[in-house]
Amino acid sequence: MLEEENCPLYYIKMSTRPIDVLLISLLVFLPLALGAVHTWSITIFAIVAVILFNFCVFQPDFSLKKLIRIPVVALSGIFLAYLILQLIPIPPNVLKFISPNTYKLYCDFSLTYPWVNNWRPLSIYPWLSVLELIKLISCGLIFLSVICRSFMQDNDKEIKNDEFISMTYIQLGCLTGILAMLLHSIVDFNLHITANIFYFSVFLALTVALSRKNEGIDKKFILKISNSIIFIGFTISIFGIVHKLSGSEKIYWLLEKDGYHFGPYINYDHYAGFMSMCSSLAFASFMAKVRYSSFFLIKGIRNKLAWFSTKEASYSLRHLFYAVVMVGSLFYSSSRGGILSFLIAMLIFYFFIIIKTKSSRRGRLVFFFALMVLLSLVVIFWIGPDETFDKFHQLNKVARSIIHEPSVLSEVRPQIWSDVIKIVPDFYLMGTGFGTFPSVFSKYRTHRWNGGFLRYAHCDYLQLVSETGIMGFIFIIGFLVYFMRLYASALRKLK
Repeated sequence: MLEEENCPLYYIKMSTRPIDVLLISLLVFLPLALGAVHTWSITIFAIVAVILFNFCVFQPDFSLKKLIRIPVVALSGIFLAYLILQLIPIPPNVLKFISPNTYKLYCDFSLTYPWVNNWRPLSIYPWLSVLELIKLISCGLIFLSVICRSFMQDNDKEIKNDEFISMTYIQLGCLTGILAMLLHSIVDFNLHITANIFYFSVFLALTVALSRKNEGIDKKFILKISNSIIFIGFTISIFGIVHKLSGSEKIYWLLEKDGYHFGPYINYDHYAGFMSMCSSLAFASFMAKVRYSSFFLIKGIRNKLAWFSTKEASYSLRHLFYAVVMVGSLFYSSSRGGILSFLIAMLIFYFFIIIKTKSSRRGRLVFFFALMVLLSLVVIFWIGPDETFDKFHQLNKVARSIIHEPSVLSEVRPQIWSDVIKIVPDFYLMGTGFGTFPSVFSKYRTHRWNGGFLRYAHCDYLQLVSETGIMGFIFIIGFLVYFMRLYASALRKLK
């Protein structure tokens, strides 16, 4: 029998395996399941998220207090409580006082309200709110699970300086992927796609864990998840390129779906959002490896060429190859919002790491940055950029009629946003209810579009404010401030 003091360590060592297996399984499953936008895949995701969190809760060193101290957890907890409050039925007089336009909607579209079944919630369509809450809570459980798992082992081992810098680059890679997603969500609804918000949650959790290195983190777990994300993204990018080159109009050459699909995703914009996160992490991991590379210490062209046959070169350049292929598939998807968001996020990343790095190492970063740009251009032009360039050419046009695929700066999306903005003053305090945008938007819609019924506002921020009112606006500002603090904190660790 093991001694009592050794039992917890033994238990932790044995119990982390199912956590890792479940997490990696979700990383593989959700993108391949068409982005997990259907009820069956969301149900599987929610069930696995609960199981995964329970594995973490029953760990001997699980600490709820430690999690609550994390600012984004506290902020999200308050916001979640507010979303649940929207589902609680309240008397008509209270509803009329808090949200007069919600009260008016109930009166206009119900023959019996407020006389019969007179207690109604702030959410105008509670079932839609519940469905969105299930996804949100599931992602929250994933976020907490990844943070908990990051502190389960190796807490007593010191992180060496080169390991510390490598972990900082991984953190910056995650932050860059998050930034690309945040930028893309200005003109799309990436954060409503289950697979993408799941990856967003994992990236954020890894970032938060890496920002608390002084508490001791499991380096092997961080590297395992990071490498898994990079390899999964690379594999899916290969599939996306091959599938597009085949000319098939069916997903997996089998499934017919409405929309402009790419790879396993129904919509190419959502594929681009996913790929921008994976490729950002791949580029950051590569830069972490070449930062201390012996390539620049070797003298002589022959010896430098010989370096490419070494194990160090193979290990370093592998991530470069993965990243370049992923960027090629990102451009091949022809998603303008995804491409521009990725480029802006990466330029910010490289600008800061170059100016924050010592002058003795700055040259090698610039060299490999130029190499990455060159190789990416080679892959992009090899695949064929014509379709992507044609899409960007549409940015110079202002549509005078309804076209098949509206451009980002055409009259369609700005019209959608102008209609969404009309919702905000009427429900500025409490919102219409989380996830209820498609139910209320038809009342305010003034534009015509052959796309028919709109489920999303094509701007996650406007939609959230319209659904949750001033609390949604506060949450967005609070999260962005926290994100910028994380980014600044990570940059300060570079030397």
